[in-house]
Amino acid sequence: MRNSPTSTSMPPQSLWKKGKLLGTGAFGQVYLGFDTESGQMCAIKEVLIISDNSHSNESLRQLKQEIKFLNQLSHKNIVQCYGSELADDRFSVYLEYVSGGSIYALLQQFGSLGEPLIKNYTAQILSGLAYLHGKRLDIKGANILVHSYGVVKIADFGVAKHISPDALNHSLRGSPYWMAPEVIRNRDGYNLSVDIWSLGCTVFEMATSKPPWSRFEWMAAMFEIVEGNDLPDIPDHLSSEAKSFITSCLQRDPSNRPTAAQLMDHPFVRDQAATNL
Repeated sequence: MRNSPTSTSMPPQSLWKKGKLLGTGAFGQVYLGFDTESGQMCAIKEVLIISDNSHSNESLRQLKQEIKFLNQLSHKNIVQCYGSELADDRFSVYLEYVSGGSIYALLQQFGSLGEPLIKNYTAQILSGLAYLHGKRLDIKGANILVHSYGVVKIADFGVAKHISPDALNHSLRGSPYWMAPEVIRNRDGYNLSVDIWSLGCTVFEMATSKPPWSRFEWMAAMFEIVEGNDLPDIPDHLSSEAKSFITSCLQRDPSNRPTAAQLMDHPFVRDQAATNL
């Protein structure tokens, strides 16, 4: 069974040739794909289907959910889905290939980023985030990728979900170092403002190459995030605008956090956001 690609400029799935392994995740493997006719590349997410295996079934469910959401989205800072294919015992999803890898990998390899680049990346993340929030979609578990030419892409929507303005979700998300206090408490659930907290953590990490509260072991970090009153030590070398942006995002009371759309008008990213439009 084959589905048509979501973009008419992309080759049919049967023309994609599977190349080297790019990575392995909880769902399966990611391979480099190449079309020998057009020269275009893609990332092929592939899961082995085992009918009586709960892990395989969950991986398949998450990939199908990722396709469902990506097919609703069209934004320059969100990775494209070209189509999917079920062949024999494998389910494959054909996605835009982002050659630069994740921001996390860049930080691990090259260390912290300069403020002009942090500002650029943050404005692009915000643009995609504001678009997603406008559709009532959060980015639980999403990854931030960067093209070799500097365009940021939000990717990996396997566990993303629609939530109404007041609807609450009751599952923990991601590493504790990026978790908002209300997610750690897991009492009242959370809304879209958790993404703003995670954004503040990401900006902090780009400036330091480490997430906030990383000096603590993960259990102590969770306690500090929930029960503490202080912010992590924001580097002195950052501008007052950058410090203000991080502080705005890392408000323990979610009602005090600005929305993604409001943050696009923050002095730290305002000029960059206008340039990226």
